[in-house]
Amino acid sequence: MKTIREQIIQRIMSQLETITSINGYENTIGSGHVYRQEAVIKQASPPAAAVWELEEERKRNAYGGTVRILKVRVEAIVNAPVDKHPASVSNALLGDIEKALIIADTSLDSLIDDIQDIAAEIAHFPHDKSLAGAAIDFEIKYTTEWGDPYSQGYS
Repeated sequence: MKTIREQIIQRIMSQLETITSINGYENTIGSGHVYRQEAVIKQASPPAAAVWELEEERKRNAYGGTVRILKVRVEAIVNAPVDKHPASVSNALLGDIEKALIIADTSLDSLIDDIQDIAAEIAHFPHDKSLAGAAIDFEIKYTTEWGDPYSQGYS
């Protein structure tokens, strides 16, 4: 049995693998190129994406559940085509990640109360203009039963 938090992270990772030009995105990350807690931008081996679990705030609600706000960072790196500026490709990569997690992933809706992008930045590779990278932070609100991170609660 997996905690709700673990189920959320796994669905995020699965959804990031759907980022391909065939699926209507500007960039391609694809299956087998999404990692957990790995510095893919520093490793500079595109295409790749990584999901980082940051802090999680918790408080009780009126229904006896625990409202949790998990901060997650998604980093990604892709090759920049010769005819496009890396910053432009990085901005499109931000859009791809946001679209994949907020609009395209309806399976996440069954586990969470809300998802919101809260910060974003593009990576700069001054010595390699063939790379584009980006990182975007999300706040994911979800509710579990008090003392039971394996069961969904009421929000």
